[in-house]
Order: sequence, then C-alpha cells, then structure tokens
Amino acid sequence: MALNHEVQAVIEYVVLHPWRVAITIVVGVLLGAGAFLAFQLQTALNAVASEEFDPDLARDAIDDTGADLSNWVFVEPSDRSSEETYESQSELARGFDLAAELDPHQFNPYAFGKSIEDELFTSYLLVGTDASGSLADVIILALEPADGSQPIIVSLPRDLYVWNVCESTFTRLNAGLGGCRAFASGTEMLAILVEDYTGISVDHSARIDFNGFIRVVNAMGGTTICVDYPTRDTKSKLDIGRAGCRQADGATTLAWVRSRHTEQLRNGSWVQVAGSDFSRQSRQQDVLFQLAGKAARFSTPASLANKLSAVVSSVRLDSSWSFGKAVSVAWGNRGVSKDTVLRFSIDATSYRTPGGAAVLLPSRSFADQIGEVFEID
Repeated sequence: MALNHEVQAVIEYVVLHPWRVAITIVVGVLLGAGAFLAFQLQTALNAVASEEFDPDLARDAIDDTGADLSNWVFVEPSDRSSEETYESQSELARGFDLAAELDPHQFNPYAFGKSIEDELFTSYLLVGTDASGSLADVIILALEPADGSQPIIVSLPRDLYVWNVCESTFTRLNAGLGGCRAFASGTEMLAILVEDYTGISVDHSARIDFNGFIRVVNAMGGTTICVDYPTRDTKSKLDIGRAGCRQADGATTLAWVRSRHTEQLRNGSWVQVAGSDFSRQSRQQDVLFQLAGKAARFSTPASLANKLSAVVSSVRLDSSWSFGKAVSVAWGNRGVSKDTVLRFSIDATSYRTPGGAAVLLPSRSFADQIGEVFEID
C-alpha cells in the first residue's frame, strides 16, 4: 500500500513538473554518456604502446666499443650479378685506394651532417615499418621551430646511403631499424643515423606498421586518391580500375603510398610511371596532410573516442613522449596543409655499391638544403 502511494506521488510530480523531469533525465543521460566516453578514452590511453628511447645514451654505449673507423669496409648485400659487382668495385677503385685506409668522410662528405643547434627545433621522427617491423618503409622528419614559425617536413629516402656508426660502414638509412646489438633499439639506431646525416637531434619518435596504418586510415574515413589513368602495382597490390578521384580505404591507401612500380593503362598498354622513392614521398606527405585535415573535423565524442582508439592501438611512441603530449601536438597541427608547411626534397644521386646494391648517395649537405627554407646559423 505504501509502495502504491509512492508511485502515485511520482506520477503526480511528473504531471505537475514535466520540464523539470525532462531536464533531470537529459542530464542523467549526458552524465552517463560522459562517464562512458571517459572510460573509452582512458582505455585507449592505457592501450598505447611505448618503447625506451634515448639515442644519446645508445650512442655513448656504441662509442665505448672503440670501433676503428680506419678499417671500415663496404658490407651492402649484393643484388646484381658477380660481373656487375666487379665493375662497380673497379669503378670505386679508380677514385679510391681500396688497399689503404679510407676516410668515410672522403668517400661522401654529404653523408655527415653539420651540427645544427638543438634549441632551434623540436624534432619528431615518424616511421612507417614494413610487415616484418625490422625495416623502415617510410621515414619522415618533422621539425617544429622554437620561434613559432611554420613547421618543416622532409621525407628521408629509405635507400639513402649514410654512415652507420654501429656497423662502421655505410648502409641504407632504413637498415637502422634493425638496431645495434645490445646497445641501441631499432628506433634509437634509426634516430642516430638520422642525427648523423642531418645534424639535428631527434627529440621524439612515433612508429606504425602496415596494419596499424590501415586501421588509422579507416578510422579517419579513408583518403582521396586521384589518377589520370587506370593504375596498378602488383607488388604493392595497388589496383585502381578507372581514372578520376575515388575514396580509398586503408588497404588501398597503403598500396598507393608504398607503390614503387606504378603502372598506368595508356592507349591500351600498361606503362610504368613514377618509379622513384621521391614519387612515393610525395604521396605519403599528401596522405599525411589529408589525415591532418580529417583530424580537425571531429563530429561527436563517440567518433573522437573511436579515432583515438584506432590510433593508440596502432602507434608506438617513445618513452619520453606521453600520449597526452602526442595528442596535444596532433591537435595543435590539425588541419595543417601543404600551404602551411615548409617542405623540401633530399638531393641524392643513384649509386651502385661495391656489393652491387642500388642506393642513393647524398649529393648536398642537409644543412644547405634546410637553409633554403629556414634560416639557420
């Protein structure tokens, strides 16, 4: 009987105060949704992976081994025939006395960067790895000037032939991700190679693999890819059946930015186009700008949580860079476009190592190149 009396009182209250009741219900729902969103975000934050990152400490450990630079040799693996390898070795011998001590600076002075003042930039090394996770497929250095001027982005060719202090020889830049025995992790070693080439200390790093990239692109709603002809690349699994612009999912976008053997159907025949690393770098940066633009268009808290969840499960950050700081940097650069970023390409020439491997030799110092877009002392 008492229960019926309480129910009746509630009904009378609802009838007499409908707006107050409605507001109470809405606030309750919002609070509940807010709590659920907070739970989602906290779960996402806890899921982010991190790795130890201290290139300076790793470099000191490598230096303590006392490597003798006077006895360095070429160790690049051969991908040509023995006859072609011999010709490459002979060509090198015409310029250098291979039987004598060889100064690596003499072989290519542009592989060694002039030191650039650390206080000028906060630097971010963005790495996309291959399926194995041991080779860097995408290497981008992003620089945030301390004076608040326009940020700088430069793609570093993965085949750039640089000095590897761990191996005491020249190697491809992307080989740094293999690490240096017990002295440096893959990301630390890659950062050391980048530092030695550019002269700029790497402050933070973020690494993502192929599957992670697909998840991030899908979470962001895909990208737009435009081609003038039907386009394919059987090696990267790119298959765009018609000319024009299309909305691409994560898998197609990955194939697009990885394509090194792009073919287009012209006049009934497949013709290879844009086979260089520089074409890939342009595509990679274009996709990066597209994703930055999409990050500025969060529609609901639920979509924000979904996108954050995709990112944190796919990206590995360095131990000194919290996810909150990474999100803050990303938010501060949301909507960034080609027009608001300073960019330049690395000057390099094709070269065959004595082992026969195809690499890119730096042909100008990094300091000279960045000096064309940003004034440095």
